[in-house]
Amino acid sequence: MNMALYTRDFSGTGIKTPFDQMRANAMINAKHDVRGMSIINFNINAFLQQARHDDLYYILCQWAVEPIKRSPTKFKRHPEAGERALHKRAKALKNNFTGTPHIPDWLADTAADMMHRAIEEEMFALSPELKESHMNIA
Repeated sequence: MNMALYTRDFSGTGIKTPFDQMRANAMINAKHDVRGMSIINFNINAFLQQARHDDLYYILCQWAVEPIKRSPTKFKRHPEAGERALHKRAKALKNNFTGTPHIPDWLADTAADMMHRAIEEEMFALSPELKESHMNIA
């Protein structure tokens, strides 16, 4: 079992207490399904109530790139398809946030932008040739 998926270094964030770390890990490890979205929505309230938006953005960026960490060889073999799937996953989370009354639209938009940037950075680090193909498109 890859313990790196369960023990994370949250240095540089406001995620200090074991309870906050448990909430953050639950959100990061949440799957892209109804149960996973419900876990994220439930745990997001703790960070929203304390106005810890930077911590929340960090957690959501980690959630967005978690599939890369779980199976990097799959993403190395099919980088374009993997990147599309990750962006689709982040968009689904944003849509889920948009339909939730206690999450402001500006927070959902900012989180989505940051997740997309995190996905691109992680994919470029994993597959440098993907960066070249993006540069050729521009």
